[in-house]
Amino acid sequence: MKNIIKIGICGLFALAALASCKQEDIVEPDVQVFTYEFSEITRTSAVGTAYITENRIGTIEAKGFCWGETSSPTVNDHKAEITGGEPIGTFTLPISGLDVATTYYGRSFVTVAGAVHYGNEITFTTLAAPSEGWCLIDEVTNITAISADVVMQIADNGGNEVLEYGICYNQTGDPTVENDTKVVAEQGGFEFTAALTGLSQLTQYFVKPYFITAEYGVVYGEQVDFTTSTFIKSVAAFPGFRTAYLTAQVVMDAGSETTERGICWGTEPDITVETAEYAAVGQGIGNFYTLASGLEKGSTYYMRAYAKNAEGTFYGEAIQFTTRTGEILPNFSKDQMVLVEHGTYDMGEPNTETISSCITADTYGKEPVHRVTISRDFYMCKYEVTNEQLCAFLNVYQSTRRRDYDQAIYNGSGRTFSFNVSGSAPNLRFTPVSGCNQKPASNFTWGCASQFCEWLSAELGVTVRMPTEAEWEFAARGGNLSQGYTYSGSNNSSEVAVYTNSKTGPSIVGSKKPNELGIYDMSGNVFEYCSDAFDMDFYLDQVGKTTVDPENVTSAKNAQRVIRSGSFRHNAYFRVSARGKTTNEADCGNHSGLRLVMNSLPSEL
Repeated sequence: MKNIIKIGICGLFALAALASCKQEDIVEPDVQVFTYEFSEITRTSAVGTAYITENRIGTIEAKGFCWGETSSPTVNDHKAEITGGEPIGTFTLPISGLDVATTYYGRSFVTVAGAVHYGNEITFTTLAAPSEGWCLIDEVTNITAISADVVMQIADNGGNEVLEYGICYNQTGDPTVENDTKVVAEQGGFEFTAALTGLSQLTQYFVKPYFITAEYGVVYGEQVDFTTSTFIKSVAAFPGFRTAYLTAQVVMDAGSETTERGICWGTEPDITVETAEYAAVGQGIGNFYTLASGLEKGSTYYMRAYAKNAEGTFYGEAIQFTTRTGEILPNFSKDQMVLVEHGTYDMGEPNTETISSCITADTYGKEPVHRVTISRDFYMCKYEVTNEQLCAFLNVYQSTRRRDYDQAIYNGSGRTFSFNVSGSAPNLRFTPVSGCNQKPASNFTWGCASQFCEWLSAELGVTVRMPTEAEWEFAARGGNLSQGYTYSGSNNSSEVAVYTNSKTGPSIVGSKKPNELGIYDMSGNVFEYCSDAFDMDFYLDQVGKTTVDPENVTSAKNAQRVIRSGSFRHNAYFRVSARGKTTNEADCGNHSGLRLVMNSLPSEL
């Protein structure tokens, strides 16, 4: 008999396990064991093979196999086990004392910290050699989403001449050479490896070995079954109101390199890229997502992942979802968006040579005055995004990490003035801290702000974004209505800026005097993210000329980002000219928030 474990198979399951670990939205058990198969089956014995794919608890106390003649056997039935061993990986174990020609239900198990964790169940039948001879399948190996190799042998030809031998298979069970697909061996020898191709992903197949003699006709061996692996996987749908986050995964390349992957969606479960809306999202293996838009509130849709390679287009299973009803953002309306007309102004600090940068106390001359033109009108929200508005987004988003970059989107602790988190994906629940509904949202990252803007843009059908640093300062100064104040709306910071302490925290948005444009809290309360990457020297080459719509754009991941306005605990930044920065895109505390900008207003909310 051939050894059931091949290095390629171990690699396959390791790859699948690693790919699964990247999936951020699915909570998996701490211990997982996969029953691969029972092989080398005789009349009274067999060999079990399993793979521990996950173990986040610790030391293995025991591992093995249990079996019985009824489904769902436990360790209280028949079992074979060994103690200790590696905490993860493959193990094999012989089992004995079986009855002849009997069908058994078997599954693997692992005991960790006193608890027994079971693998999937597999049926197998012990042999009873017929007088006409017998054959068997040694193993099914190299299983992919669309192919597999079946190794068979004629154990006893009964002393008869073998006219033909091979394997036959189907998807329904009990395959025959007359009615189902067969793969015939070339004559010579009693062992044969049949290459099965053109299979369907995540599908169960039933295989029988056979040989034909003149005396007895077709002699079949015992049926075995296997399931093809997942190639393209529809993972989950997280519906919003007119949008839905659709997530998927290419687990492996099947047959050839994956040249395109994506997700399609529509109102029927059997949708394809030819019959429904779809979005292509790159190529190759790995997790990916798209944000479907243009949906109707309170309507039912289906999503399917797809992947293309040289063999064709393949689809994952359809997932049904229903969009939400009600208001998209609570306590938000178009009349909160203030028109900031285009104009030209002096950006920077007139006293930069004598006033040090807030970022580094010994840095002077880095914020010189320079002429800037904002060439287009834009709309800026008069209030900072509130906790209840952020929670409305997070309850749709249903993740603790960025989808465009594997990074946390909020602080795991210290959310005294922001929001609480309960449950686990896909049932995470975000709620504002009591009394903080209308306080400015904080404790979320620049990356979260970016994803929030992407989502709200799709919901409203207009571009929603963070302001550039130049736009922010122009609006903070009062735009074309500027009175030249030191702070946003006044030369007296107490009139316009919320400044308390770490115990008291921020105040409800709009609690102080607005600036010339009617915009509140552009000095104090919480910092506000800008779209720019931070560069201490960014202003220097703009002195002596007029720069149009400057923005420090970067494609680098995890860059430092500009923050403005100061916060309830950072009064040094209250000046409209003062610059701040994050350490990186994941840097956040109870002092960093967001103000929304739109290029145009939506037709409806």
